[in-house]
Amino acid sequence: MVTAESLVCFPPATLYTIFNALPTGIYFCDTDCIIRFINTAYADYLGTTPENAIGRPVTDFIPCTRARIVMESGVPELGDLGPLSNDGSGKTLVVNRIPVKNQGGEVIGMISQALFSEPSELKSTAARIEQLGRTVRFYKEQIRSVLSPRFALNDIVGHSEAIVRAKELILLYARTESPVLVQGATGTGKELFASALHVASQRSEGPFVCINCGAIPPDLFESELFGYSSGAFTGAKKEGKMGKIELANKGTLFLDEVGEMPLAAQVKLLRVLEDKMISRLGSTHPIKVDFRLVVATNRDLKTMIKEGQFREDLFYRVSAMSVHIPPLCERREDIPVLARNVLDRLERSDVSCSQDTLDILLKYNWPGNVRELRNILERAASFCTAGVIEPKDLPHELLQLASSPCPLPCASQPSLAGVRSMNERTLILETLAKLDWNMARSARELGISRATLYEKLKKHHISRPAGS
Repeated sequence: MVTAESLVCFPPATLYTIFNALPTGIYFCDTDCIIRFINTAYADYLGTTPENAIGRPVTDFIPCTRARIVMESGVPELGDLGPLSNDGSGKTLVVNRIPVKNQGGEVIGMISQALFSEPSELKSTAARIEQLGRTVRFYKEQIRSVLSPRFALNDIVGHSEAIVRAKELILLYARTESPVLVQGATGTGKELFASALHVASQRSEGPFVCINCGAIPPDLFESELFGYSSGAFTGAKKEGKMGKIELANKGTLFLDEVGEMPLAAQVKLLRVLEDKMISRLGSTHPIKVDFRLVVATNRDLKTMIKEGQFREDLFYRVSAMSVHIPPLCERREDIPVLARNVLDRLERSDVSCSQDTLDILLKYNWPGNVRELRNILERAASFCTAGVIEPKDLPHELLQLASSPCPLPCASQPSLAGVRSMNERTLILETLAKLDWNMARSARELGISRATLYEKLKKHHISRPAGS
């Protein structure tokens, strides 16, 4: 049986499918009256499609909308009969308009639910209005979950020293507004940490917008990031399109695989970080934006700088605060609890790993990290019998590598000099954040003079972040 509680765990794509199956129309707009979600039924009423409507102002479709009035008053309007347009066409809808509030009572948007399109249907649907009013509260929670990040800090599993240290850094960084660089090998869970940072920050009620820089063709990157105006290029939508930066307004923008970002886009992003303004492609009209930037990479950005593949000024701008996610081979003690967590998330709480299997998992070096562990356990859970994963259920290649008499080197082994420099920079940043950037107290805590502290700030390109 599907319950409201179980739906909260559904992925966004499943929630969109559920809402699109409803016979009544629903849309959600933010406080700027921008449509952030609309189902197929409401889009049909408006003579458009969800893809065309999302990201556009409500007034593009309903010129006489009362959305702003409802959000400013904070008072719902139930069963209201209103025109779809002011062109005299006579098209009307009976709607519920419900302001959406966060846990602090602040209005963050509005849900509009179209009950029917003809007043003559009132008699046949009057009995349903009370029931529909109750479901609106449920829809509000579900739409909020679609716009929210998927993971919080307590979703980061593990008790190893390295993972506890990384979680402590996330909590420290969440108190500031500065960009954060998340570094780690493929499969370590960089998006998980970025999401947890957003949830722990003051922007947790805002959107969490992700971009995989490596998945976007270079010639389309700028239009995806900054958006474009009408007629900006051949094949562009007639009405233009919002970019991911605009969608992340009042929230967090997460750029995964930032090392794959084209150089031209790097220049523009740096300017946006400095000016807090963007212009869509094909437009000279500046748009004010307010977002927190989090970037992630599995590449050595300093090497890329030397090779001319990444801008040095952008690197120092986004790495004012950084966190390193350790590979799984450096936190083997977390493997048993990770394995249990993976099986639970796969809804296989009836399955466990035998001690022989755990011994093998502990010996393997996991080049694919937590992602590889999840894939292997998902496969093994399908083959195991009696609810216990035995060594015979594991891939043959894993068994061979785990039984190798020579220990395999852990992937992404940094140089000693690099580790020392990274640790020094991280320790300084932690101390400054903990002591609210009081230089005298921070120097005493670090056991160095204030003059030496200032020298190290210059050496590591550390500057006081905005808002701290």
